[in-house]
Amino acid sequence: MALDDLVALLAARHHTHLVEEGQQTEATGKALLAALVQLRPDADRVIGQLNAAFEGYTVRSKAGEALATQRDAVLGIGRMAGMAIPQLARWDPPAEELYDDRPPPAYLDLLSRTETPGSAHQAAPQHDIAIEDHHIGRDAEVFLGWIGELTGHVAWRNFRQDDQSLLIANVNRTAAEGNSGADLLYYHQSRGSLILVQYKKLDKVGGYFYPDSDRKLADELKRMQDMDAYAARLRRPTDDHRLSPDPSWIKLCPPEGVIPQANVMVPGMYFTRQHFQRLRDDPRLRDGRGGALRFGYSNVPSYLDNTMFTRLVETGMIGTAGVTTELVRQQIMRSVREGRLLTAGLLSGDEQPQSARNSARRRRR
Repeated sequence: MALDDLVALLAARHHTHLVEEGQQTEATGKALLAALVQLRPDADRVIGQLNAAFEGYTVRSKAGEALATQRDAVLGIGRMAGMAIPQLARWDPPAEELYDDRPPPAYLDLLSRTETPGSAHQAAPQHDIAIEDHHIGRDAEVFLGWIGELTGHVAWRNFRQDDQSLLIANVNRTAAEGNSGADLLYYHQSRGSLILVQYKKLDKVGGYFYPDSDRKLADELKRMQDMDAYAARLRRPTDDHRLSPDPSWIKLCPPEGVIPQANVMVPGMYFTRQHFQRLRDDPRLRDGRGGALRFGYSNVPSYLDNTMFTRLVETGMIGTAGVTTELVRQQIMRSVREGRLLTAGLLSGDEQPQSARNSARRRRR
């Protein structure tokens, strides 16, 4: 294809601004790309991948929404662990279009294979990002072994910082159209601290979540209530103090239109299960049409945002205390069996005092 053929397709107004070398104007650049696709339709996919690398990946399907949720959960786990892991935000967009009748790709499988000097480093072999279940017991012992009992494919990464190791796993064996929701599970081994976050979507950016229209909500709240009660039975008077000792949380967040190439989580509102259920009886939230109950930024009186929530988890102010791995195992297996999109994190190793962690955080900025 000759360059003259490409330029010949441009409208007169774009010829005026065309430069032979250097950056084109935005309008002329788009016109050139459109002309290129007109001449070579197969270039459209490549152009989309290049745009995604610089501007972000546009979400067009339920599978894309699932990918965005996994990404948010992975970034959240990194923050909960208090680790500086910039490579969690650097990823390669899917090479092919995503289809809702197939399991969505695992976000961890798409992470770029590069390392950042001085940051948390990756302990898992670069070539062994996704492992089959017969490898799981050998490479990650019990934690991934539980998942391996239920699914033949787990995407995982292991990061180290100071004396701690953080294992993050993506598990998604269900087609996007049949997915029953998304769970984030985070377990801090030395504290015996478990957090389970269930994702719920607002109907649009700046919109609302209508709990009375969610047919799955009653069963999900019952599941969380049972888990909170189980954790409560394990508490001892000698456990560390918690502002909230229950494991169950809900995150309400808008649908992701573009997945960025940046260490930015999806904005959202976090609630404990008890807080969420109390708000369902709050008359201030019955401001929808005909007095419909709805949750949104404009009417919810208080919530935790990403920064507040992940910081409280990191410092041990929320989450269970002294919970054994049995409850963790139960929830991992239940999430996968129910066809939920699971992102799980396990932090192990010696923990520094908060003052030391704060000093290390300032040095890494």
